Amino acid sequence: MAKDKVNGTDYVKVATYLFFDEYRKEREGDVPGVMYNKFITLLYRELKPEKDIGLPHCWYRWGDTVVARCVPYVTWERRGHGRTVVGWNGAAPIFDHEDGVVPLIMKNIAEFMARHSGGEAHGTAKDEVYEGAPFKFQNEYRKLRESLESLSKNDLIGNRAEHVGGLFESAMREFPKKEFKQIADEREKFETVFRMGLANNASSADMSDFAELFWHFFCHHLRMNERCHDNVTAETLRTWAEDIPWEAVRMRHFLQDFAEKLSRKATGDPTIISLREDWKRRMDRADALTESILGDPAIERTG
Repeated sequence: MAKDKVNGTDYVKVATYLFFDEYRKEREGDVPGVMYNKFITLLYRELKPEKDIGLPHCWYRWGDTVVARCVPYVTWERRGHGRTVVGWNGAAPIFDHEDGVVPLIMKNIAEFMARHSGGEAHGTAKDEVYEGAPFKFQNEYRKLRESLESLSKNDLIGNRAEHVGGLFESAMREFPKKEFKQIADEREKFETVFRMGLANNASSADMSDFAELFWHFFCHHLRMNERCHDNVTAETLRTWAEDIPWEAVRMRHFLQDFAEKLSRKATGDPTIISLREDWKRRMDRADALTESILGDPAIERTG
């Protein structure tokens, strides 16, 4: 938790408390987590030239995000798919209302609420945050993800394959290869499998899932990039780094799974062939392990 070195005020805590209070007064009901995240990261960005309030934040799956473990006075509650609400935990912060930073915070809250209102508030707030994304790839890939999500209720990509393919190629052209060379192998295999899925007219739901899995994997590396976090403790960075080997294993398995799932005919592509062979070996090992524990499933089914 960052406090001002001069007066000891935790401006992130003060801004959070004031935002929750103003949001409930104006719009009633619970405060959406997405709106809090967008407000507090935009506040940090806008105040930084005049006052660095020391917000612990990083770019991750849904944009610029406060590091939750660093704001223990905020509660986070999931309510259904993709919806999180936030609340205040503990006593109200003590601060000087005459402090020159507090009026800046109040002004920012009022302007944020005015800019982002009505049914489009979540979307416009996200758009504003993404204007400051460190890499162009983030915005281009967001277009792909949103397009696939809107199509995911349809059965097949069908005549939308050309449109999706165009978004995909535009995004991957902007991939920051130099900054993320450590995941070059996963990226190249992902591109190969994704293109195969489009060529084979895979379901839009499968393509959306696959795109999200790669994004999740990429974001574990994104938040570690020095351009993509501020005021994050060394302990937190170590914890994030410890997640990466496991995420690499998961991504390797996902690549194998989708190479197998999206293949609808024989292919001569060496990458696809290798991934499918790896998938087969992994399934054989899993079957052998199951058999060693439970006995041969085939015998049980026919016995």
